[in-house]
Amino acid sequence: MMEIKQAILAADRINRPGIDNPCQYITIHNTGNFKAGAHAAAHAAWLQTVNELVSWHYTVDDMEIYQHLPDDETAYHAGDGSGDGNRKSIAIEICVNADGNLLAATENAARLAARLCRKHNISLENIVQHHHWSGKNCPAQLRGNEPYSWEMFLSKVAAELQELPKAWALQAADWSIAQNIIRGDGMSYNWQQPVSREELAVILYRFKNSLFFTEKL
Repeated sequence: MMEIKQAILAADRINRPGIDNPCQYITIHNTGNFKAGAHAAAHAAWLQTVNELVSWHYTVDDMEIYQHLPDDETAYHAGDGSGDGNRKSIAIEICVNADGNLLAATENAARLAARLCRKHNISLENIVQHHHWSGKNCPAQLRGNEPYSWEMFLSKVAAELQELPKAWALQAADWSIAQNIIRGDGMSYNWQQPVSREELAVILYRFKNSLFFTEKL
């Protein structure tokens, strides 16, 4: 899972409602912005200046993920007013910029969705399209089978869930990666697999030599 860059909207912004979100759903969008350069960072910058009731939680492109609102706050994204879309879901926007890779961006969104499912105990059935709330043709690319079908997207989220740590271990797993104690095998971290003696030895050795450990001496 790539780093999630923080670009949280200021508390006094018009597009930050500040209302509690119980995080019962995940809503998937495509940005609809095909201009070159309309990547995640550009959308993050735009949200910081727009004076409209429009906002969402995450923007994902082929290289980066930006977070604009805390998960547990509502956003203006679903087109259903005070309905469950705006009030009870976490919104992910997938970039479609002409100079980006839609397949890679969509794969990153599937990884993010899986992580949010694990973190907030959201079922796969509660990952929905923007269309579910308002009837809008969004996420237009996924609804049009680009880069693949909606069903394939959900199957990729399900596969990612199988590889993630349990919710109670997520913070520790993130910390161990940041400290370079656990690196995975180049493809996956295999969180649900047993640890061999040689793997345990490597983990202990890396912990002993980690910045965290040496700073405590």
